[in-house]
Parts: sequence; C-alpha cells; structure tokens
Amino acid sequence: VPARLAGAFDAARLGLAARLAGRARGSSTTEPSLLLWLAWRLGWECGASIRALHAAGIAWGTYPDAMGIHCNAHVNNLVVKPQGRGDSPQTFLAALDFDMAFTKEGYLPEAISSHAGMGLDSWEGVLNFEATMGMQMVLGGSDFASTGVANEAAVPQSHATVEMALRDTLVAAYQAARDGGADAHPHTAEMQGAAYDLIRLALCLTTHVEG
Repeated sequence: VPARLAGAFDAARLGLAARLAGRARGSSTTEPSLLLWLAWRLGWECGASIRALHAAGIAWGTYPDAMGIHCNAHVNNLVVKPQGRGDSPQTFLAALDFDMAFTKEGYLPEAISSHAGMGLDSWEGVLNFEATMGMQMVLGGSDFASTGVANEAAVPQSHATVEMALRDTLVAAYQAARDGGADAHPHTAEMQGAAYDLIRLALCLTTHVEG
C-alpha cells in the first residue's frame, strides 16, 4: 500500500473488521457473501446504466478508431461515488464520458461502414453491440470490443475460482438489470457500509493497475 494511503487503508481495514464482527453477533441480512453481494450490485448498476441510456435513445459511443472498435460502454467509464452522494445514495457507481455519445438522429452508418459485418450497420445493431460485445464482454474479462479497457490485471492461479465467481456474478446481475429482471440481491444499508470498506481496501491496493 502506498504510504500516502496507509491511513485510509487502516481505517477501512478496521472498519470492515468491526462490521464483520458485529454481523457475526447478529444480522438482519440473509446474504451469504459480502464480496459476491458487492459484485451483484456493481453488475446490476452497469446493466441499469445501459438500460437507461438506450431507453432514452442514446448510444454511449461506438465507432471505429485507429486501434479497431472503440465502444464507450465499458467499466472504465464508471467511477465509484463517495458513500451516500448523489440523487441515488444507495448506488456505488456514476457513469461518465459522454462526449462521444449520440442519438439515433446523429447516427451515421457511413462512418462505420468498414465494420458493417460486426452488426454496426444499423442503430439497433449499435445498441446491441454496446449491450453485449461492449459492457457485458468487459465484465466477463474481455477487451475485444473496446480500445478503452485493457483487462490486464493478473490474477494468481490460486484465486482463479474466485475471479470466475466474481465475473459470473457481475455478468448475471448485468443481464438481469439490462433485461428489466428481478434484483435478486437488493441494496441494504447494512451491506453497503461494509462494501464501501471493502472498496476502499481494493482501491488502495490497486493504484498501480492500469485499464
């Protein structure tokens, strides 16, 4: 942990330990795993973001660039909010990077004619690409559809099963929210507090990770 973040790391570590100890003494939640509950919430919010944009007739921004296809519908375009902030204090993420977003009226098929075979030759195709080949694939660990995400963080073989469980949960929640399905692991204030401690620990430990 970088020295400048040692205080924040220790505060989050102690806070999480206290919350988990309190939960062991008695809890109103039936969630079996804080980590997987957080993965579900993050995947759900990604799906809700895509659903809201596309329902409003807005594409996040998908187009060919010098490196291939750039699809703005990816996780690097969501940031972690400070706890309790915003119009929806129960959420963890805020979407950004809309400078390349466009509406159906602004869609130019000729601009992506070089990649028409990828389904980008129609407005509906662009939205579908963003929802599936974009955000969903990135959550699953791929960087195929976006030059904005590297997905290069190395996971030790000893943690491969945990990574798979996290990615499966992220994608399942994403699909449920995008399709207007049921929220199987809804927000609770008790879980959110502990989840933010976990997020702070993760952020402190991954300042060196790019993409």
